[in-house]
Amino acid sequence: MKYKQKNKDLENRIFFKKTEITKKILTFLLLYCKSKILKKILKKNYDYNNYYKKKIKNFCVISGRSRGILRKFKISRIFFRILGSKGFFFGLKKSSW
Repeated sequence: MKYKQKNKDLENRIFFKKTEITKKILTFLLLYCKSKILKKILKKNYDYNNYYKKKIKNFCVISGRSRGILRKFKISRIFFRILGSKGFFFGLKKSSW
């Protein structure tokens, strides 16, 4: 994976983590709050549209492949098979039917 793409992805993930909690709180308050005064204050003081909108895309840590990623291990299915056959994951067995 290109260094620039990897660096940008890392920045996106850090920014998303910082703004995730505040965005969830704001959405909850704006949707379920009954007082109109509080809604006006929230809309004036906090620019809701400024918070993170972009979807974070998963990349394989080893190869940089963007498809077929296993979330738990953050690697692609191809490298999962290779590393699994070498014994890097405990309890993983080759299966065929």
